[in-house]
Amino acid sequence: MKYLKYKEIANNKEINAYLQKGNANLGQLGFTDHSKAHCVQVAHQAGKILKRLGYSEHEIELAKIAGYMHDIGNAINRTHHAEYGALLANDLLKETDMSLEDRITVIAAIGNHDESTGSPEDVVSAALIIADKTDVRRSRVRQKERSAYDIHD
Repeated sequence: MKYLKYKEIANNKEINAYLQKGNANLGQLGFTDHSKAHCVQVAHQAGKILKRLGYSEHEIELAKIAGYMHDIGNAINRTHHAEYGALLANDLLKETDMSLEDRITVIAAIGNHDESTGSPEDVVSAALIIADKTDVRRSRVRQKERSAYDIHD
């Protein structure tokens, strides 16, 4: 059976446009960088977590896809970005050959990745939550004045 691959998602112009807009929105609000570099980092870390734990290549691909798309909802609004992201991802993934079951797994992970509103529902969402928190590159901080830092900085 043919499955949608992470590389196809990472090269999707529409997905990348939403991610770019979300990153721009967060930049205006003073949040840390949420650019393609962050999405790639989270995707690779989510995949690495599941690979290390012995999960299937298919589950690893789903974790990478969810990791790449997880912040897509920031294009709409930072508040509840996980939920908005899940809805956006569902619409975007409907346009691909991804199965319904896989699409539900990915959107559930995206919708649950924010710790204030979600929780790990399965291995893909758990890997995504952990991977998102591992991107601690100092270069993500846009705010240069330490007194203005928030929990993301």
